[in-house]
Order: sequence, then structure tokens, then C-alpha cells
Amino acid sequence: MILAVIALVFIVVGIIYVAVPAGSLPAFLGHATLTVSGKTVGSTGHHPLRAAGCLIVGVVFAVGAWFALRYKGKAVTPASSATKEPAGR
Repeated sequence: MILAVIALVFIVVGIIYVAVPAGSLPAFLGHATLTVSGKTVGSTGHHPLRAAGCLIVGVVFAVGAWFALRYKGKAVTPASSATKEPAGR
């Protein structure tokens, strides 16, 4: 479940990188500003490498979560005392 949550977070952040211009991003996502003639101007570009990286990592974690949930180990059942073997009687 933890892998699925991490995958979801990375995929959402990747979508935010694609949808929101770099100048409008929150500070924790790498808010980019430009200084032109003494004025601070927000960037109108996007972060395609960060978006691609987040989306790839999100997909990798999603695949890991799928494998972790799909391929669980077989449960070990305790030996029954009512076996048909002479040693178990």
C-alpha cells in the first residue's frame, strides 16, 4: 500500500509539472523566477524533465505495488495432528 501511495504522489506531481507554468509552481516544487530589469518575473515555461522523471518514477512504484500485491508468498499451514501417517497418530 505504501508503494501505491508513493506512486500516486509522484504521478500527481508529474501532472502538476506538466499543467502549471514554472513561475506558478509552489516553492517546494521548484518555483522559478526571472529577474528582468530589476523586476522579478515568473517563468512561463514548464519543467518537462522533472515531469517526465516524476511520471516514470510514479509508474515504476505503481508496478512495484502491483507486484507486491499480486505475488504474495504462500501461507504456511501448521501440521495437523490428525494425519494419516503412523508418526502423526
